[in-house]
Amino acid sequence: MSNAEINRFARIEKGLFSRDREEKLLSIAAMGILRVHEHAELLVDLLSSPDGDVVNAVIDAMGSIGNPRSVKHLLSFVLGEDPQYVERALQALQRFDAKALLEPIIKVSGSDRPPALRRRLLALIAGVKEARVVAAMNEVLGQTQDGGLLVEAIGYFVRFPASDRHTVLKMLSGNGQWEVAMAANLALSRLGDEGAHSQLKRLAKSPAHPIRLAILTGLNRLPMIQDRDLYELFLRDAHPQIRALSLEGLSLFNVAERCNLFMDLLSKEREEGVRIQLLELAAREKALHLYPEFVKLLNLPQEKHKRLGRRAIVDMGPVILDRIISELPKLSLIVKEQMLLILGEIGTDVVLPVLEEFCVARERWLRLNAIEALARMGAKSYVAKLIELLANEKDVWVLATLLSAIARLSTGESAHLFTRFVDHQDARVRANAIEGVARLGGSGVKKTLEAHLRDANDRVRVNAAIAMWRLGDRSVVTTLGAMTGESLKWVRASAAFALGEIGDRESVTVLLELLADKEDVVYRNAIDALGKIADVRSLIPLLQERQTGRLPREEIDRVLDCFSSHLMHKTATAS
Repeated sequence: MSNAEINRFARIEKGLFSRDREEKLLSIAAMGILRVHEHAELLVDLLSSPDGDVVNAVIDAMGSIGNPRSVKHLLSFVLGEDPQYVERALQALQRFDAKALLEPIIKVSGSDRPPALRRRLLALIAGVKEARVVAAMNEVLGQTQDGGLLVEAIGYFVRFPASDRHTVLKMLSGNGQWEVAMAANLALSRLGDEGAHSQLKRLAKSPAHPIRLAILTGLNRLPMIQDRDLYELFLRDAHPQIRALSLEGLSLFNVAERCNLFMDLLSKEREEGVRIQLLELAAREKALHLYPEFVKLLNLPQEKHKRLGRRAIVDMGPVILDRIISELPKLSLIVKEQMLLILGEIGTDVVLPVLEEFCVARERWLRLNAIEALARMGAKSYVAKLIELLANEKDVWVLATLLSAIARLSTGESAHLFTRFVDHQDARVRANAIEGVARLGGSGVKKTLEAHLRDANDRVRVNAAIAMWRLGDRSVVTTLGAMTGESLKWVRASAAFALGEIGDRESVTVLLELLADKEDVVYRNAIDALGKIADVRSLIPLLQERQTGRLPREEIDRVLDCFSSHLMHKTATAS
């Protein structure tokens, strides 16, 4: 590490040696989030702590960091007698690159180990095709009667078929334990054994869900063309878990066959989770005859369904435009609104007259979406038309959308339009006018933006602050910092949000102070902002907030994930 990096992490490293237990645990957790390889070496001594929580935290952190030099330490717990540590260390090792585990796992997974442990160890390297792994799995086939261990070893030869194993697999296919016999038949079927395939087909019709599930899980390790009949059975299975897992076999069918399967399966599927997976896969096909299925999604209330429907139709490209345009008048209002956005995303000249017509529709959302579609298309030739509409528009929602579209499509000559609206009584209009002023420039830009840093509306304040920052005015960070001390909660919340969007490290100190704010909206915005800025100084405080329970655990974990990804991006960019 460089001296700068050492200084950045000094407080966290110091916490490892603290007599304060909570500070120590927080520092260990922080190192797991930072994922700096050198930190793994600093954690080693703490593995001998008499405090079980400290040891568990170190094991977790080592798993997150993934330094290959930690493997030997984790394996010492795997081979120990404390079942809690055994499980924790195995879970940590699952997060390592399997190739880094190869040599140490081979050394410790010999026949002197209990079969259950040996199975867990071999599972860590079961995805690596390498001679030493093959030898270890072969050894298991020849020396153990333990069903679980045999299934693990046979599973390796399902994933990596080996013709020289045919004889031993044939013997095991008659094993009295159904899991072993089934796994052996799976491995034999990978070698083209027709008898094994027939046996699997019989078992696939078993009324026992665990048997069907075990077969499908094995097939998914290495789907092969001869498995199509089995996947067709599983795609229509009574159990939704089976149907969902069987979707991995759709790649075995050609495009026409897949599309026919999608049509058939979608017409019968009632489980929403499986149906969405089907539609996600169907969307990749870009098949025109699946179009009606995606139109149905546009009519559903959930935004995630609408988003999927829009994406699927957009991906079909210009070839679907004639159908959309011809059917547009007959569609429901809700679907029509979505279709206008789709036309803008596909974005060829043929849709321009249609969008222009809807810009003056009676229904508000048709006008809004038509204007937005033109902006997404980058239809600069329509700026004059939009400016004409701006002069006569009374609906503040449409007015705000027109300002946004004109700002995105115009160049500097339209800048004067926005100054007329920066003091409009409607906040949406003011906010979009501020964006236009910042985007297009013109005289008095800074003065206009500064005047709106104390606007009555929080979105206007945020837009003005971010715009000033983007125009190069760093003093806005100081201004926003001062706003975090104002009496009105909405001013403090807006300032926190804007500081997060700007992402300047200088604002970390004031944001940390807001963690004591009693207003939840201020507190949440401060937490989110610190996650976006991803400064190491805020990591321990964020971990402390996780312990307070003020936010649900999943929310603070989302912020910490954001912190981690932003930090890794910054590190990668810097290097």
